[in-house]
Amino acid sequence: MIKKISLLAFATFVAFSSVNCKDKEAKTELEKQANKTPVKRALHEYGNLTITVDPSFKNLAKSLAEMYMVDYPDVKIDIKEEIEEKAIKDFYEGKIPLLFVGKPLTKAQQQHLFEKTKINYVSSVIALDAAIFITSVDNPIDSISQKEIKENLYQANPKTTFVFDHPNSANFNTINEKLKLTVPKGTNVTAMGDADKVIDFVKKDPKAIGIIGLNVLSDKGNPKIIEYLKHVKILSIVDDKGKIFEPSNYNLRYGYYPFYRQIYVLKNEVGFGIGAGYSRFAGSQRGQKIVTRENLQPYFIFKRDVQLNIAPLQ
Repeated sequence: MIKKISLLAFATFVAFSSVNCKDKEAKTELEKQANKTPVKRALHEYGNLTITVDPSFKNLAKSLAEMYMVDYPDVKIDIKEEIEEKAIKDFYEGKIPLLFVGKPLTKAQQQHLFEKTKINYVSSVIALDAAIFITSVDNPIDSISQKEIKENLYQANPKTTFVFDHPNSANFNTINEKLKLTVPKGTNVTAMGDADKVIDFVKKDPKAIGIIGLNVLSDKGNPKIIEYLKHVKILSIVDDKGKIFEPSNYNLRYGYYPFYRQIYVLKNEVGFGIGAGYSRFAGSQRGQKIVTRENLQPYFIFKRDVQLNIAPLQ
């Protein structure tokens, strides 16, 4: 009887010891796992970024940034406005990581940037926008010809007063490039400092014509823009063949509107950081829907019309 009890006790001790050892091994393994270096977070998911934008594209850049920060709550994006020419210079000097402008770098600028930073910059087109001409609703005209613009812009005694938002801005560059104009030395370019001031100016002077970016007035659901459009109107452009085009999405998509342009995101960043993540988001399906919501023409997605031809039953 004593032998049986002893054997039973021994078996119980062995079993308990075995379980206890396994528990210790499991605990040791968990401790090892806990002491391992955690998986690093992707660089585009956290941190701060300042995006420099020409004022013409501020609304779009801000809308995209707000949605990106919803997706990545640990990201903080600030929008800094800077006229296109100065912003591009700062970019190719390596001072700016991400830039919204209406044109890419030239080959010489790319080379200069690479020599300064040893980084091959990346440019992405995300939307089609335009430089537009606005005037007071009290002005009887609804269009203006390219010929009239050429004959009056930068002239000493013009029949029509043209007002830019900024000299050397994306709008200034677009108009000069499309019309192949060179500003004569010593010419005073009339510029108000921002688009809101241009709008206020033309409201008060029915004969004046302002030059701003389409994105400033494109979001027709914005109460501020609704109020603006009670006082100013967007002029259609008569091209050199006598055809009239308004800055509609269709005319931007196919390049019919004479002063259309592409919106570029220029990135100068090491690795896949916030700049790369933001740029990729801007070109994604969701990003392009934000472009559509801004009433601009998306670059990567077009509206598709499907027509079904159904034959009658015999």
